[in-house]
Amino acid sequence: MIYQIYSEGYLATGMEGIPAGAYYHGEAEGETFKEACIKFFSDPKNDTGRNFDSERMSYWACRLYDNLKDAQKSYG
Repeated sequence: MIYQIYSEGYLATGMEGIPAGAYYHGEAEGETFKEACIKFFSDPKNDTGRNFDSERMSYWACRLYDNLKDAQKSYG
């Protein structure tokens, strides 16, 4: 199955006034969402793997989702 990969929105110091929506990373194939994320973030062309935590299923401490609606909802 092919999964789309989103992370929840966030705000950091200095980002006040900037909309904090979900972030679309890309898509990958896997038998599970976790497997797809591991494949996606381990691909050297993405250069993002060092910020991916497969135990917590997060990127830069932001939870990962397989759809935009849930990623946006998680922020509130």
